[in-house]
Amino acid sequence: MKYENANTVDDAVYFGTVEEPVARFLESQLNGLEEDYKIEFFLEDKGDGNTMRRLGIDFGDMDTQAKEEAYGVMQALVPALLNYGRQQYIERQLLSKKKLTVKDDPLTGLFTADYLMDRAYVLNRAEIFPTTVIAVKLKYWKDVVEKHGADSGDILVQLTASILGKTADKDYLIGRMSDDVFAILIPLVKHGETESYLKRVDEECRMYKDSLISPSLAMGITATSNKYENVQEKIKEAMAQLPQ
Repeated sequence: MKYENANTVDDAVYFGTVEEPVARFLESQLNGLEEDYKIEFFLEDKGDGNTMRRLGIDFGDMDTQAKEEAYGVMQALVPALLNYGRQQYIERQLLSKKKLTVKDDPLTGLFTADYLMDRAYVLNRAEIFPTTVIAVKLKYWKDVVEKHGADSGDILVQLTASILGKTADKDYLIGRMSDDVFAILIPLVKHGETESYLKRVDEECRMYKDSLISPSLAMGITATSNKYENVQEKIKEAMAQLPQ
């Protein structure tokens, strides 16, 4: 959207309503940009006695071209900061109200199932969508364990975890849900991003020719498309698509 088509009030554009702690985080992140882009960020009390603040950006007396350039940058930057700030705020709230969940799976270094579910809860509360949910199962893990022992099964699990991790972008959330099942969350997924990730995973798996450690994966895929769909339920839905 161009600045000229934005919903402006006296040269100001409103980008959303956030909790006061998130607002303070945004102030700290955005203040340095004011001089660069000759704009002014402000936080407006909603006036209803709660702790929510409305974030606005005043583009002032810029000429039309400068407004368009600055607005284009803010359109990309501010929503991402809003999402990140809200996730951090909600995660702190969550952790303050319950015992800390064990974060890392000791065998793979990925998130534990409980911790990934906690992060899914944060995505729900922060209204982060769309989010792709991918469930992954090692097809022949049980056969490997039965024929070659638990250590060989562990090697296969570790290899698969490594592939899922190194082909993922840094904002993907990956957890080990059970012995041979993993789940991947892709928040704010872009068009074609899921397919691109799965292609990278497939290419990595094909590099291993040894039948013992060559990962053969079954997948279940679903996604949220609005703020009312529950990421935790989508994880269960994707896992239900996997073969038993």
